[in-house]
Amino acid sequence: MIAFMVPMLTVLGVRDGIIGTLTSRLLENPRNLELTPKGSFNFKEEFFASLKTQSDVAFVVPETRAISATMNLAAPNQPTFDADLSASGPGDPLLKETADKLGQDTDLLIDKIYLAEAVAEKLGVKAGDKVKGRVGRRRKSHDEYASLELTVLGVIPRHITPGYNAFCSLQLLRHTEDFRSGFAVPELGWEGTPKPAGPERYARFRLYSKDLDGVERLRLYLLKQGIDSYTQAAQIELVKRLDHSFTVIFVALLIVVGGGAFASAASGAIDQVAKMRRSLSVLALLGLSKFQLLNFSMFQAALTGLLSTLGAEGLFLALAKALNVYFGDSLGLGERVCYLATWKLVVAGAITIFFMVSASGCAYTKLADIEPSEGMRDV
Repeated sequence: MIAFMVPMLTVLGVRDGIIGTLTSRLLENPRNLELTPKGSFNFKEEFFASLKTQSDVAFVVPETRAISATMNLAAPNQPTFDADLSASGPGDPLLKETADKLGQDTDLLIDKIYLAEAVAEKLGVKAGDKVKGRVGRRRKSHDEYASLELTVLGVIPRHITPGYNAFCSLQLLRHTEDFRSGFAVPELGWEGTPKPAGPERYARFRLYSKDLDGVERLRLYLLKQGIDSYTQAAQIELVKRLDHSFTVIFVALLIVVGGGAFASAASGAIDQVAKMRRSLSVLALLGLSKFQLLNFSMFQAALTGLLSTLGAEGLFLALAKALNVYFGDSLGLGERVCYLATWKLVVAGAITIFFMVSASGCAYTKLADIEPSEGMRDV
């Protein structure tokens, strides 16, 4: 049983370890859960209201035209720098890590902003510093500019946002587009012609799935709406195929090796009954029923299964430790190449005990042949 269990636990442990590591690496970067529309559209608020009802959506926020989503940022004694503005809001996956470390939420006010690490380095600023944002336009053959002071709430690590991005409220992003379109923004004191009344329309959006499986479902949902999107589907599919391959190998081994182990355990139980026939007949003579004799046999099998589990899982844990140490140089913090959760080890033990008890049931026909009279010879 130990010879059967150790290889099976190892294959399952390598599957969980490798797939778990690859999956966690995908989930560590929220960009892998992002869906970006190809091109620009003309979305209404109703579209986003409908999109938010999809169970796979973790976060979605509208965005304006890319040409309008830039802002010149300046810090004291530093050269100015043009950053790409992105709308944000409560629950933004790209801001969550930074906001959690600083004990903040991701609900941005109009004068608050998060900067990508690349932008913060260019400006020489950190969380809590002030920067001046400036938006320009050309109207009536004149260059016009509007500005406001922004507070940097946090700096987003490069591994999450490698580009030159600044994350602001959707309200501020709309105001920058309105100003560039020649409209006034009374809330910020930016002059221009009054903006006509009407529903807001958006050219793009930022959309994130709750998990890796939801990315493909959301892609198909958007495709039905006539919206093609960029995703990290290739990387996600690679992990899924690897998971499937390990699962097929495990099931194949379980059927072939498990069938042999069951046959071996069953024949062992039958042989054990044959060897103990006289002792069992004496027990029958003392009044034990055939059902009680079967329980005796099954108890032995359950004890064998328990000891097998302890031995096999002890060897597996030692082997898993050795594999993780050997491959440690290629693993990150907390990553493992071979690992099984405690509950899976408990389930494996329960299955092993059930496996052994079931195999011992094959000896019932031999137990049924035992007569109490056989014990008379030994009394």
